[in-house]
Amino acid sequence: MDRPPPGPIAHQPPPSPAPESGNATQTTRRLMIGMIIVLSLAAIGLLILLLLLLRSGEEPQSLAMPDDCPLDISRSVYGYGAELDQLLNKPLAVTFDGSENLWVSDTGNGRVLALDTDGNLLRIIGTEEGAGRMFSPYGLAFDETYQRLYVADWTARFVFIYSPDGRYIERIPADDQDLTIFGEAGFTPFHVEVWGAQIIVSSNDGLYFFDRAGHVTDHWGQRGAEAGEFAFPDAFDIDRTAGTFYVADTLNRRVVALDSAGEVLWISGRPDQAGAITGFWQLPRSITVGQDGNVYVVDTFRAQEKCSGMGHVVVLDPGGELVSEFGAAGSQEWAFSFPEKLAIGPNGTFGLADREKGRVVVFDVGQLPPADESEADKYLQSFTRFDD
Repeated sequence: MDRPPPGPIAHQPPPSPAPESGNATQTTRRLMIGMIIVLSLAAIGLLILLLLLLRSGEEPQSLAMPDDCPLDISRSVYGYGAELDQLLNKPLAVTFDGSENLWVSDTGNGRVLALDTDGNLLRIIGTEEGAGRMFSPYGLAFDETYQRLYVADWTARFVFIYSPDGRYIERIPADDQDLTIFGEAGFTPFHVEVWGAQIIVSSNDGLYFFDRAGHVTDHWGQRGAEAGEFAFPDAFDIDRTAGTFYVADTLNRRVVALDSAGEVLWISGRPDQAGAITGFWQLPRSITVGQDGNVYVVDTFRAQEKCSGMGHVVVLDPGGELVSEFGAAGSQEWAFSFPEKLAIGPNGTFGLADREKGRVVVFDVGQLPPADESEADKYLQSFTRFDD
């Protein structure tokens, strides 16, 4: 006998749930509750452990500065207030004036700040519209009399000149300077120094010498990796007694010493080979001649956990011999995170722009620790002397 056709689907009763589904849901809930209880107990245990450490009166070992670390930090400057617009944003450079006031390239905020020795704001420059408006302030330098501040700005493609009271004076290159002299990449000022009547600026292809009127009088280098050539030298300094120039040839991953005529004396490091770092330096971004005559180089990518024997700050003697290393990478207050330009004040105090921590660290350096033997061996493998 034929079966009657089924009725409309809409009128069919819903299927009954499987007998096991209710039990499965209850089991899942019990498992979740159990996991929550276990995680809560673990969190409570960690909290108790932390309280015990704090009550012991001893700083956790990972946060304590090692005894052999030569740093004596006097202060960390994060800005001039607690509001967002008062905080430093990726500071890249620092310098001191004759009164030990701190001048900071607050690059992420497109300005330069002047702060007194107590951290109080003295002035802000570079934010007003007009010829002196800054975009990416980088290297800073005062002249010998501390009457003019020079600010290299690679985005604006000018070096701005200000008075110590914050008054805009002028900028270089001069308006009538023929810009073709700077090559295809143009003028990209990274750092500036004043030496006698000359204003010297590092750009992507070497060092440019300007007179006080803002006209180019000389140029050392060209783009390349051979001796005497450069690839985006971020910094340089001058031993004003010996007349020696020390250049952080950043993208060639090397440090270069030149005499007062521009002849290469020695080179430490070498460019990448097949896209790999093979020399001693990782990314040298700052170089400063100390009052002791040694050369202090900040290697931004040289991240080490040790505070002495290895580190972000590498010290060389004038002849290029490796003397010391110090400055660990880390989250601790005494450690750095992508450090940039280093400056030394009139009384020998160091200031370092600690980029990713948004601060400037002011410190003194005690007895220099010797570099680790492994570091010394690696250093010698990429060192070449030209003056013998």
